[in-house]
Formats: sequence, C-alpha cells, structure tokens
Amino acid sequence: MYICKPERNILQVRLLLILSAVITLTLFFVCSVTKGYLSTVTQLLGFVSLVVAILLNTRYSLTEFEYSVDDNDFTITKILGNKRQIVCCVALETAIALYTKEEYNHLPSGEKAIIKYSLNQNIRCESYVFVCDFNGKRAKIEFEPNAPFVSIVRNKIDNAIKNKN
Repeated sequence: MYICKPERNILQVRLLLILSAVITLTLFFVCSVTKGYLSTVTQLLGFVSLVVAILLNTRYSLTEFEYSVDDNDFTITKILGNKRQIVCCVALETAIALYTKEEYNHLPSGEKAIIKYSLNQNIRCESYVFVCDFNGKRAKIEFEPNAPFVSIVRNKIDNAIKNKN
C-alpha cells in the first residue's frame, strides 16, 4: 500500500484565519456603532461572515486528507482532529484515467464526469482528477498528490485495467 499526505500551505491557513477574523469582527463592530436599518444589515452580514469563516476554516485549515492506493483500491481518508473517516474507496478496475486538472478541463463535455468530488486540502493547488465509472455514470475525484504518487496510481490503474480484461 502506498500513502500520500499532501503538505498544508501554511501561508494560506494564516491568511484565511486572519481575513475571516478581521472581516467578521469589522462587521460586528460596525453593527454596534451604527443604528437602525444599517445596524440590522451589518449584523446579518456579520453572522453570515461568521458562518462562512467557520465553514472555510474547518474545511481548509483543520481538515487533512490522506490518499492511499494498493493493487485493488484507491482510498481517500479525511482526518479531522483524532477522527479518521474513509471518504471514498474506489476499485481501480472502474478507473478510466488520471488527468491533471488542466487536461481534464480541456476534455470534451461528453467525456467529463457527472458526479464530482473535490478532496483537496489546499484552496489553490496543483490537483489531479481521478475519473472512474460509478454506477454507470462518470465520476471525478479531484485531489492533490505528489509526483511519485501520481506515477504509482497510473501504474496501478494500468495494471488493474489489464487484469480486468
């Protein structure tokens, strides 16, 4: 079994935390200083900003992903604190291809997936797209492995497809 755990972009985490705190606190400060209709609007915007900040910080700062592949399966595990949860486990024999995100974006619309999952750990990253057949429909799983892991996954996909036929 081969395992890949992408590195977290520390600058992105710090920037996300600082921006979300500054925007939310600014909106609540403006809410406390103003009166009337403007106070209600800024209070609502502050609450929405707080919710979005919590969601983004949980998704991109606290959550980690671990990618693994063996002879039969491609698995992605989500790690949040001490809790580990297998998010997806796909049989390699159902795989169609592994593309870079740019290659996938240039595919004709008939070859693109209907079911889409984004399991990246960082917001802007060099990601790959694992395309597979899922219950008769094309599915894409976007993730961010390193170069050695990509070559291993491509070899495992090729071997699984050869053994299937």
